[in-house]
Amino acid sequence: MLKRAILTVIAIFLTFEPIAAQDRGPSGFDKEAYIASLNEKKVLELGMVDCIGYALKNNSEIRLMKIEPLKASSDIRIAKSEFEPKLRFDWLMEDDTELAPTTLIDANTSKVRTGIFNFGFDQKFTTGTELQLNFDNVRTRSNSAIQIMNPEFDSRAEVVITQPLLKRFGIPVNKANFMIASNNKLRSDQDFIGNVIDVLTDVKRKYYIFQYTQEQYKVALASLERVESLNQTIIEKYAKGIASNVDLLQSEAELARMEEAVLESENMMHLAEDDLKFITNLIDDVELWNASIVLLEKMGFEKPGINVVESIGTAFKYRPDYEEAMLNLKNKDISVVYYRNNMLPRLDLQGSYGLNGLGKNFEKDLGHVGGGRYPDWTIGVKVRLPFFSDEEKGKYEKSKYDKKQTVISFQRLEEKIIFEVREAVRDVATAYDKLEASLVSRDAQTKNYEAQSTRFRAGLVSTHDIVDYQERLARAELNFVQSITDYKISLAELARAQGTTLVDEGVSVR
Repeated sequence: MLKRAILTVIAIFLTFEPIAAQDRGPSGFDKEAYIASLNEKKVLELGMVDCIGYALKNNSEIRLMKIEPLKASSDIRIAKSEFEPKLRFDWLMEDDTELAPTTLIDANTSKVRTGIFNFGFDQKFTTGTELQLNFDNVRTRSNSAIQIMNPEFDSRAEVVITQPLLKRFGIPVNKANFMIASNNKLRSDQDFIGNVIDVLTDVKRKYYIFQYTQEQYKVALASLERVESLNQTIIEKYAKGIASNVDLLQSEAELARMEEAVLESENMMHLAEDDLKFITNLIDDVELWNASIVLLEKMGFEKPGINVVESIGTAFKYRPDYEEAMLNLKNKDISVVYYRNNMLPRLDLQGSYGLNGLGKNFEKDLGHVGGGRYPDWTIGVKVRLPFFSDEEKGKYEKSKYDKKQTVISFQRLEEKIIFEVREAVRDVATAYDKLEASLVSRDAQTKNYEAQSTRFRAGLVSTHDIVDYQERLARAELNFVQSITDYKISLAELARAQGTTLVDEGVSVR
């Protein structure tokens, strides 16, 4: 038998490697291995924590969904790149030959060869400030008699700073895309958590249903054993002339019905087992897909200690969709600020300072630049006033309407959470009350059947009545098992409504 999985499952972000096509064929499915495994009889012991572990590791839905947060992380990198420093390099060689336009050129043709090598550094800051560092170099050689330096080297070092004062000014405006991308990453994380909660809740449901079908099968076998005992008693009485032909036919009919019920219960149990294998992706394991599952937990129950007010408070703390909605509301606030700023006119303060050089060779040229004897500078403002700003105004108005819709949706979500939690708490309370009632009913029917069996052996109860008592007992036993299952499922649904499924199971996705 296989060992149980580790009790606490941590870190869902598990890596998985693709299986080489040559190992499993073009379809990725080795049918020969699956068919061969049908002849192997294996038993797999599983508890609830094991099923959760298999689902977290192998469930295809989770494996697919965990890619979304990774994609959202890529969007953050894209938005962040706006503030990354950038280097520029330009190299250009140009040769210009044409007819001489003046007599100052010795030849009939004018020849000018120009070499350009520039490089620079650009940096944008979150305040909107833009910094440029430029170092431009030009080398010129010509056949002109009036060019004093031939070749001529001309270099220039310059720093340019531009600071927006209205439009595109401020950290909230310039970091808008980055903040929205960061919030979207957090939203994606919460969406992933919500999907994992849904999967784990379904795992619990499938586990409890399989557990129920196993108990249902046991009830059917116990009922069959009682009917077989009854039928044997009727046969003995019929042989002695104590029981009638009608009694014998009735007991045989009940025996056939119970045999059919056992077969139906067995089939339901196998279907529930396959459902559990499917949601945990055990069906993908050629070694385990055909194994018989033995559940380790028993169908016990405890009285709930649930307070609706506390449960609602817990939901607002842990519900991933609530956290996601708050992040979405933050994004709408950011958009409103961004588009409101975008309606402002462009007013930029710009200043530059440069050092010039000139020489017959590059060393002399750089010496002039480094000496700082030939500086120049500029300072001023740039103003851009659009005649029409309908586009910016339209985007701003749309952002406000989007926010208004989001606020309404957020309020509706808060109401929905309160109602869902209250309903889930009610369902737990109702399920527990039914469970207690079914327990009392089962015990009463058990005692009643034992008493009626004693009377039947004494000839005081007819065959028809004892069959009816057997059916009552079977229904009571089955109702009790069903009540336990419904109660456990209601607890799982309450955990989903509160958003505490992962916390309850000790699972972390951080």
